Amino acid sequence: MGGKRKKRTKIVRPKPKLPKAFECPRCGRISISVEFDEASDGTKVAEIKCGSCGLNAEIEVPSVFDEANAYGRFIDLYLEGKLKIKEEKEDTSDEHNEPEGEGSELSSETN
Repeated sequence: MGGKRKKRTKIVRPKPKLPKAFECPRCGRISISVEFDEASDGTKVAEIKCGSCGLNAEIEVPSVFDEANAYGRFIDLYLEGKLKIKEEKEDTSDEHNEPEGEGSELSSETN
């Protein structure tokens, strides 16, 4: 007669995760990180840093904001020009550093 009815398997989709790094509006690389500092009076400050170009800013956000919301507020303020931007770029350029071996060889050959 009839067999046992098979159970239907439910498709489980993974929950979408919020990104940890965002796109920098200045250099275009995905290197913006957002960190939060909470003060004792209940205010929440988001510190936004770009790992490649050194863009750095701090903005006050409501306590319910997460990284994506703070990044959105940062982008709005940056594009409107209402944001105080700090520069934290380390001097890592090698353009001014000339290898000593090549320069000394050239000077000895010309003399």
